[in-house]
Amino acid sequence: MPTTANASTGADAACCACFYEQDWVRLLLGDSFHPGGVELSARLIQSMGLPPDVRVLDVACGVGTTARLMARQFELCPTGLDASEANLTVARDRSREEPVVPIEFMRGTANALPFPDGSFDAVVCECALSTFADQPSAAAEFARVLKPGGVIGLSDMAVEGELPDDLTRVLAPWTCVAGARSVIGYQRLFLDAGFRVVRYDDEPGALVKLAIDLKRKLLTVGVAELVGSASGLGFDLTTARGLLNRAQQLAADGTVQYCRMVFSKGRAAPVTTRQITPLPHSACCDPGTGCC
Repeated sequence: MPTTANASTGADAACCACFYEQDWVRLLLGDSFHPGGVELSARLIQSMGLPPDVRVLDVACGVGTTARLMARQFELCPTGLDASEANLTVARDRSREEPVVPIEFMRGTANALPFPDGSFDAVVCECALSTFADQPSAAAEFARVLKPGGVIGLSDMAVEGELPDDLTRVLAPWTCVAGARSVIGYQRLFLDAGFRVVRYDDEPGALVKLAIDLKRKLLTVGVAELVGSASGLGFDLTTARGLLNRAQQLAADGTVQYCRMVFSKGRAAPVTTRQITPLPHSACCDPGTGCC
């Protein structure tokens, strides 16, 4: 049976889902609610080395952009899961407009996946794990619904060092830094859940480009009005641009990173696909060498 999510986890998931439902957030971030957009999603899926027709669970699928990409470009059989019914309505409508293969979209949270054990060959989770209140529970659920030898494709923020308090407070809800781990922290999380590290790739340009794109969009009148009317932000547009300048610098110097990782359940990674690339700010662990 799925692990039961605690009350705080459910509340956090609902809060995060409601944030991404807002029109001004969608205008700023587009259909892919993560740095790098569809291009980075394609690199993540390709790095997982999946054959056609396997079942893939897209956790926190948003409006289904990556799920449709998996079906259309990679001939996979995706199922999308999201906590937001508004996002799922958009995902289902767009899937019907682009009927490559039938895509099932379901409402739920990562800490209580509504699927039997061993239901999927792969799990994808993009820029969402860092927003989960109980990340070990989510990793355990990923392991539960995966078949033996299944793989996880993960992209997310990684933070190496301390972030300024004001930057974290303001940008955390929409840049996934609130619960972001270090690269080693993510690897340890999945090692503890019974996985092996297959691949790690840094995406240094994704965050810098995101900051630049957000600043450009904030300069447009329509988006500016939406952001100015959004409740609970606690800052004006001038402050927002200043914070984005600082965030851009943190991305440029490696304090905040965006990375792609692939983990495998219960099997050693083929030598041809293992690519653990050390960063100047973080050592990366390859369990195949016995370092963890």
